[in-house]
Amino acid sequence: MLKILFFIETLDSGGAETVLRNLVNHMDQSEFAITVQTVWPCDAGSLLAPGIRYKTTYPVKNRFNQLRYRAEAELGSLYRLHVKDDYDIECAYLEMGSTKIMAASTNQKAKKLAWIHCDLSRAISDYASYTQRTMGWYEKFDRVVCVSQRVKASFDRLYENRFSSDVVYNVVDSDRIKRLAAEPLSDVKKRRLTLLAVGTLYHAKNYPRLLKTHQRLLAEGIDHDLWILGDGVQRAELEAYIRENDLSDSVTMFGFRDNPYPFMTAADVIVCSSNYEGFSTVITESTVLGKAIVTTNCSGMEEILGNSEFGLITENSDEGFYRGVKEMLTNPELRAHFAEQAAIRGEHFSANELTEKTQDYFKELLSFQD
Repeated sequence: MLKILFFIETLDSGGAETVLRNLVNHMDQSEFAITVQTVWPCDAGSLLAPGIRYKTTYPVKNRFNQLRYRAEAELGSLYRLHVKDDYDIECAYLEMGSTKIMAASTNQKAKKLAWIHCDLSRAISDYASYTQRTMGWYEKFDRVVCVSQRVKASFDRLYENRFSSDVVYNVVDSDRIKRLAAEPLSDVKKRRLTLLAVGTLYHAKNYPRLLKTHQRLLAEGIDHDLWILGDGVQRAELEAYIRENDLSDSVTMFGFRDNPYPFMTAADVIVCSSNYEGFSTVITESTVLGKAIVTTNCSGMEEILGNSEFGLITENSDEGFYRGVKEMLTNPELRAHFAEQAAIRGEHFSANELTEKTQDYFKELLSFQD
């Protein structure tokens, strides 16, 4: 049996966290002994399938442990102090913190993988400084795993093809999505055409672009509501914009919800205004639910939606996104067309098939042991 570790900061929320749960919960435990280790504790019993071993690095998230975390990560001692088990494969399942920690692995026999979930060329501003700081980390890994072709191309270009990289697509649990989507949306009343955005409230998602688009469309007499699910560092800023621009009647920020799928079912259009993505969990899930989609052109979107075949991909600009959302809201035939097309695409996201391909990747990796 192959012993495999997935290391990530948390399991509670976020796209990478969701797809990690999807992957490990579908893996064959007769072939893989799976450990998931987080930096901060979470309710693993409700998130992970029985039989998966769970470890937390620190028992509680407080100021002392946050300072300890930063110090141990900087000194390269966190792995030695808190991981230090015998694994065949070790996966740093998110760029930055997890990658830095697992680069200090003292396990000489383990194959080591670093997962990249975003387009680094869009996520960072100072390429030279970033690559200088992180080059030594990636030198410690056997392979770099990218979640889409554009993410891989961005990584290869940034590091001038110094490291071996592969594309492994995220696992989507379509059966679970459909089951949870059937739950009632009891505390929300839908009034009219509704846009929905789901994701962490930070700069990569470009929610100011979404709010400005909504405001502009309302000014043009295009009646609709905007729902936003998620939490994050920009929440206060976005709420201030809503108040200052008298949008409180049409914009509702629901915060983070464990089950976003009834909201997705109720909405008329799922929107993504992101500056960059990796392989969008929300957009993939939207195809499973057969929703009309408008998204900016960022990593993974063409792999999910084709050339605007299964959803409308716009220019990654304020004007391009505005035009796409306006077209979708004002054209009911277009909304119906893209909803039908999305449902066709969603049939291709089988958790079992995607998990099997990932497991084959792990086994192939070990077959090339030195």
